Amino acid sequence: MTKVNGISLSLIVTTAFLNVANADSIDLGDVSVTATKTAVTTSESPASIEIITSKEIENKQVQRADEALKDVAGVYVRSDADHTPNSWSNVVTLRGIPQYSRTAVLVDGVSINNAFSSGVNWSSIAVEDIEKIEVVKGPFSSLYGGNAMSGVINIIRKEPTKQEFNIKTGYGSNNYKNLELSYKDKFFDSLGISVNYGHKESDGYISNLVIKTPSSGIGGVDVTGQQLTTDYKGNAKYIVGDKGEKSWKQDNIGVKIFYDINNNSKIIFDYNHHEDETEYNSFNTYLTDSSGNPIYSGSVQLDVANKATLSEKDFLFGPNGETSDKFTINYTNTFNDTMDLEAKASYIKNDYWYVSQTTGAVSEGGPGKFTDIPSQKTFASAQLNFQLGDYNYITTGIDITRNELQKDINTLTNWRDYDSKTTLQRENNGESITKAFFIQDTIDITKNLIAYIGGRYDYWETEGDFKDYINDNYTTYEKRHDSYFSPKVSLVYLPTKSTTLRTSWGKAFRAPSLSDMYSTWISSSGKVYQSSPNLKPETVTSWEVGFEQKFSTKTQLKATYYENVLYDMMYSTDVSTTLSEKRNAGKAEIKGLEIEVKQAITESINMFANYTYNKTEMIENDSKPASVGKQLTYVPEKQFNIGVSGNTALWNGSIIGSYVDDMYTTDDNTDVIKDVYGAYESYFIVNAKIGYKIQDYLSASLSINNLFDKEYFQSDMTPGRTVYGELSFKF
Repeated sequence: MTKVNGISLSLIVTTAFLNVANADSIDLGDVSVTATKTAVTTSESPASIEIITSKEIENKQVQRADEALKDVAGVYVRSDADHTPNSWSNVVTLRGIPQYSRTAVLVDGVSINNAFSSGVNWSSIAVEDIEKIEVVKGPFSSLYGGNAMSGVINIIRKEPTKQEFNIKTGYGSNNYKNLELSYKDKFFDSLGISVNYGHKESDGYISNLVIKTPSSGIGGVDVTGQQLTTDYKGNAKYIVGDKGEKSWKQDNIGVKIFYDINNNSKIIFDYNHHEDETEYNSFNTYLTDSSGNPIYSGSVQLDVANKATLSEKDFLFGPNGETSDKFTINYTNTFNDTMDLEAKASYIKNDYWYVSQTTGAVSEGGPGKFTDIPSQKTFASAQLNFQLGDYNYITTGIDITRNELQKDINTLTNWRDYDSKTTLQRENNGESITKAFFIQDTIDITKNLIAYIGGRYDYWETEGDFKDYINDNYTTYEKRHDSYFSPKVSLVYLPTKSTTLRTSWGKAFRAPSLSDMYSTWISSSGKVYQSSPNLKPETVTSWEVGFEQKFSTKTQLKATYYENVLYDMMYSTDVSTTLSEKRNAGKAEIKGLEIEVKQAITESINMFANYTYNKTEMIENDSKPASVGKQLTYVPEKQFNIGVSGNTALWNGSIIGSYVDDMYTTDDNTDVIKDVYGAYESYFIVNAKIGYKIQDYLSASLSINNLFDKEYFQSDMTPGRTVYGELSFKF
């Protein structure tokens, strides 16, 4: 049986089964603006869409925007605990396609994937300001270009309708503090303003251990307190201390102005500022000598046959932080109720930095390096939507994106003093420009059958240079370019008002990021992560088939089967224990299944359950043959969530259990040992929240994450049970 025949058979069987449900009174679902770049009901959408509303967010403890996505089918959130801000370690992926760079993240329809690595600082989004989040699954480069290989996440913020002032403050485990202020108002029925400010901070918890590899021999100070363990490959290691609590703080400021020029046109000005900083507090050594004195440097005897050499630098980890400023302008106009024009422009400036210690550094100071990574992203687009005849609706547009990078590494005479910069050691520069044209035709074939046919042409070019001032080495990388056409075809069949059957096929394209090409870096362990200026773009070919069914019992059932085949996949491969290099693999395959059910118990209380399965495999890879036949890294094979949530006149809250399978971090899948530092092991945790409206203007809530205090590793140690209490004032 051919693949096409298999899809057709699945649709016929599913139709026959689901037509028994008579639910004509059931609505067609929420309205989404992401899957087609125009308003369409989720039941008629060409993709499986999950919409998380502000009420659903309020029912859970969501302190960072990505935390609202943790229980969505097909979504995997790999993130720092304790709500820590970070653009690189907080990762959201869809449908088994790994790494943040392959998921497009938008705020009000404008990309916030940064210019450097395509990462997203989820902490820069004010949670209180979110109206809803639309998660569109499957490749959508046909409309959104390079980062939309796995799907699109669009965060849509609230617009002012009346005067409203909100204060939210809370306190929790690890001395976590939160303060959020917002003001919204509408003047003269045409002018609206939204202003918000937020401050969060935490003392953090101990997550980063100090691990030493023993060497055979006798010599040094006899110590006690060391803990024998292994790494994730089974090699003997010793835990000798930790790097202290990882504390952090952040601030957000946002101003948004809405102006209705007339009944048909509108303009929006938007500015957002974010800054954060993370640092480790005083380290702890677990080693003591025979007199009980703490030991953190010198040669030590770990057991009768093994020793190790320590330095105070082993126990240190430098601070890091990020500052970002985002400016956006959006203009919309409707002509004679038959044609819509939308024009957008944005400028995002990110400045990520970090400090690392070098030989001779101690906790009070000493030599180090300051790495500064400023980047800029400029974007402009114009889109036109219009009816063509009785059966065709056209969406077409153009956009241009320019990314720029300048990475500097400076010597610090004192790593505790950021102003003690002396020598500029290295400089990496790069830029890329992408110009694109897209078009989509929505065709009403019959009353119950809709076709979506579209595509996007991207033209990409890049250039960069590298300057090593220490070794007098200067390299200029010649300008190069590539282009790609990303088509997509979808069919949506609605045999009844309560049944949706859909199938789609498409291709997507992603050019390498500036980080992939021009930003080599060295980890705190000394491992070199080598960039590759000559990386090729990667592509994915995808198809899926699925259904949605609503029953008169207020039950909703959804299921989707999908396959993704990635070509020239960009990934980091371990060349040695001290070197990892960016390369293009040959071919990788993902076969996945999503199943979810929602049940309304009452008008205000709902239950849900979902299951995600991703079977991943590297099919071809001449650059690392040992990876062929192995699973892709950082992709759990199985996930499921089950929970209940709701809102009544006085109460709101949820209790949700989530399971995530263990996963590999090495491309040859040799990291088989779990329950050790550095491993990603499976876990099942339960999170709960309960809220109560004390007065119309005053609410209180209590949240408990990891209710049963499950201990597990996600590379670092996780914090165990945490508690958070909050008060909210609304005027």
